[in-house]
Amino acid sequence: MRVTLAGATLDRRFWKDDRAATPETISAAYARISHSPKGLQELRDEAVEQLDSARRSNESIVYRMGHSSIAEHAVFNLDIEDCSRLLVEFIESHRLASYTERSQRYVFFGDKTFQIPKELLGTGFEEELGTLDGERLDLYREMSADEEMMERFGDLLLEQTRYVLGLTCPTDLGMTVNARELEHIISAGAAHPLEEVRSLSDKLLETSSRLAPSLIKYTKGSDHVYKARKEILDHIRTHPDVDVEREKGGDELTVPKGIRSTDMVCQGNPCCSDDPEAEVVASIIFELSDLPMHRCRELAMEMDDDRMLKFLMPIFEGYPRHASMPRPFEMMDLTFDFEISASGYAQLKRHRMVTLLVQAYSPDKWETPEAILEKAGYAARYWDLQERGKNLHGRIAETMGEHVAQYVLSNANIRRVMIKLNMRELYHFARMRSDIHAQKEIRDISERIVEMASRHYPIVCRMLCGKDRYFEAKEELEERPRSTNTIK
Repeated sequence: MRVTLAGATLDRRFWKDDRAATPETISAAYARISHSPKGLQELRDEAVEQLDSARRSNESIVYRMGHSSIAEHAVFNLDIEDCSRLLVEFIESHRLASYTERSQRYVFFGDKTFQIPKELLGTGFEEELGTLDGERLDLYREMSADEEMMERFGDLLLEQTRYVLGLTCPTDLGMTVNARELEHIISAGAAHPLEEVRSLSDKLLETSSRLAPSLIKYTKGSDHVYKARKEILDHIRTHPDVDVEREKGGDELTVPKGIRSTDMVCQGNPCCSDDPEAEVVASIIFELSDLPMHRCRELAMEMDDDRMLKFLMPIFEGYPRHASMPRPFEMMDLTFDFEISASGYAQLKRHRMVTLLVQAYSPDKWETPEAILEKAGYAARYWDLQERGKNLHGRIAETMGEHVAQYVLSNANIRRVMIKLNMRELYHFARMRSDIHAQKEIRDISERIVEMASRHYPIVCRMLCGKDRYFEAKEELEERPRSTNTIK
């Protein structure tokens, strides 16, 4: 075996003045692997020497032949600066890219200038939103500099005061993305109802297509998603048996009673498992044996709790703190729904390998962080700002639509989300978000999720905890609780 470093991310200031200094050559060389006996170095040399030919090869293989994965070998590093928090949510909703965002938990944003969305310029709402965001910023600065607050909260003060800031607050992020996903982001942005998102799409296209024209081609926006959503919503609103009023809902999380198997059973009968923990065990058996899945299920279902935990013990004892659970844990899915603020959602949306469905932010519901309640004057001003934001949101929504109206809300406003994730991803989520260093709101949500999942499925959740409790949980492994899952 031989491993060669074919390329690496390089600051563009250090590129040579060379036409072939483009990620297209790597894609073109790798595209030819399946049809050429030549070595990879030779294929790369050819792509560099014959750039026009390499680009024609990319267009033929990636687009005409449909092998889009070839475009994933070309990777871009992009600086995105002075974008609103609302725009960041669009950007980071795309799961197959990497992002690092300037954090409002650690960086003081009191020197920022809030951006008025172009949709509101000249509408009469412009001045009102500017005043609202200006007063939000004043309160943020005052609280951040309050010596009593600094003594009370220490390094956590910015985490508390950021709830005051609006979603128009600009921030910066670095994005690393392959050409295939970048093209998808550009296309999705081109049809978006917000001008800021469409502007981002144009800028991404201009920046990337200059460097790699053969890989960034199909970027025309398609609005079918928005049209379909509107048609469905219109249908719901006119349906006599459906009430579309926003449900106020409690704060209880929802855990399903069972799990649907996602494998295709070729022997025996297709099965929707009524025992998710047994499904994980059965999948491990399947992976390590030559048995058909229906037989693996039979073996797993014969185990009592003690045998099942003993079966999983090598995984729980042997996997280090930062390791993912093995893939059979992906055979068990859980679904939760809960309310979360925009600040909390900023943490949640980073888990891009989950299924995440969101409702619109509620203008009349918001988080009140502990720091706000420290002084009556802060609380009164904060609530006044939130009420004014609610009022302004309603008036903008009536005339310009919900998308634009979201700009006037703050980091504290709440939305309801539904998240579906498999047990393997849940372990990753809990390791990060139940850890003592996690932001408090997302940590509280994670702890509730962990508690609920562990109550229903105590065997496979035996090591489900934050990183800070990992070694403590390992010491408790010998305590083997009986399952409370009523299905078993």
